[in-house]
Amino acid sequence: MSLSPLTRTIEYGSEEDGPFYLQHIRRPGPFERTQHMHEMFELYYLYEGQRLYFVRDRSYHVLPGDLVLIPQREAHSVSDYGKPGHERVVMNFSGAFLGGMLEEAPYLLDAYGLPSPIVRLDAGGRREAEELLGRMIREAEQDRLGREFALRGLLGELLLFIVRFARTHRVAAPEHVSPLHGKISDIVRYLNARYAEPVRLDELAEQFDISGPYLSRMFKEITGFSLIEYVQLMRVREAQRLLETTNEKVIAVAEHVGFGSLVQFGRVFRQLTKTTPLRYRQAAQGKRK
Repeated sequence: MSLSPLTRTIEYGSEEDGPFYLQHIRRPGPFERTQHMHEMFELYYLYEGQRLYFVRDRSYHVLPGDLVLIPQREAHSVSDYGKPGHERVVMNFSGAFLGGMLEEAPYLLDAYGLPSPIVRLDAGGRREAEELLGRMIREAEQDRLGREFALRGLLGELLLFIVRFARTHRVAAPEHVSPLHGKISDIVRYLNARYAEPVRLDELAEQFDISGPYLSRMFKEITGFSLIEYVQLMRVREAQRLLETTNEKVIAVAEHVGFGSLVQFGRVFRQLTKTTPLRYRQAAQGKRK
């Protein structure tokens, strides 16, 4: 495979209308792993190459023709796999960007609730998906009348295609890349269920019959996050939910999700969300009015 570099990026939108981001990129060589969690839905399509994607609680070997669908606030990371070099398109969008389409067709986001975040397209599905993605990329490149309207419509078409494909084809999680990836997945699920409890590396290693240093190193290599980074992400995600849906005091929320002090909670929350817990709650309440 011989790839020439290419980057196309468009990002715009507002809090009221909803943000939208599209990037089509072709990289001929290795690329550093990226990891994050954000408020928007993510849609990723791989044209060429191979990637290793960690989503939710396990890693996936992503191949050409694979769609990766990541819901809001889902920790995820992506890294090189096999021979360096790949071509992909990634989109991030909010529900607000789709506007009234979700009222008429709430099933447009159903694919984000599938058992597997990987939708492996057949030859016909690839042709249809790539035709829609090509139209989106060409539309995004041209600053002309109705661009946002057109992109919103094309995104709706793409999401509808994915939902229809998922309803007529078996969408199952691929096998684990290796037994070690399976064990790390078991550990992630364990942490997802017990994020509010103290995390002790020696106890975790003993429970899963693996040495502490090796567990720590492989967890970071496979997920993209250190143990403490991952646990803090899960704690902050639950804190966001509680701040949005309850009237619990901030200190009570901090204790509920496992932070030892309000100061630590505020520092980590701000680091991951770029705002304070109180401001986050105020903004969430404002959106509901």
